Amino acid sequence: MATRYILALVMALAVMMGLQMAGVFRIAGIVYREWSLKNVERGDVDALKWSREYLDSDEIQIRAAAASSIGTIGQADQATIADLINKVDQDVPQVASSAAWSLGHVELIETEGDRTAYQADVVAALVRALSHQDSEVRRYAAYALSNYGLRGIDASAAIPALVANLKDQRMGYMAARALGDMGARESAADIAALLEGAPWHFQQEAAVALSKLQPLSPEIQSQLESLMKENKEVREVVEYSLQINQHVSR
Repeated sequence: MATRYILALVMALAVMMGLQMAGVFRIAGIVYREWSLKNVERGDVDALKWSREYLDSDEIQIRAAAASSIGTIGQADQATIADLINKVDQDVPQVASSAAWSLGHVELIETEGDRTAYQADVVAALVRALSHQDSEVRRYAAYALSNYGLRGIDASAAIPALVANLKDQRMGYMAARALGDMGARESAADIAALLEGAPWHFQQEAAVALSKLQPLSPEIQSQLESLMKENKEVREVVEYSLQINQHVSR
């Protein structure tokens, strides 16, 4: 009888150790895959097939890392871009925000046909993401639209949604940045409303955005100059932004 109990105890311990080891191996596998995805190189299109495959992983952090890796690579085919849009629309916030970030960075691999048609689908997806319940998804959607502006891609369809998000306490500053980078002069008055009474980082982003939307109305220009005179940090970031803009435009 005692021998039977001892054998049962040994078997139970073996099962527990086996389960623990399986858990350790599983975690190690997740960590390795996540590390590999985070260390892809720009232009490494051969890695795309793995990134796309891992978009369907059961692990949230792997799906998020896979989505981000596509943006790091910077190129994708139509099907992969469609997958990213699907992740923005339907996946959990951690994955959706990573996919939104990537959409702002990728360009189409295909060299034939209309190489810009996908951009309208991306902008539409990012506009939908601007009304997402999670603030990080909204923030990364605005960031991606900002990147579209810097790349000279037409994202004007997103202007109303970005203006509506300017008062969002969690990501309104990013909406202001996007509007400035997109050259949305019609939003200048809405952005200028952030110059007074808003948190300091909102004021900085609003001031930089307005510096990109010249010429401003006399009232807004006066408001901007007044803030720059009173706030050294705002003045410095605006001056730095102007220097960068002048360098890029040469």
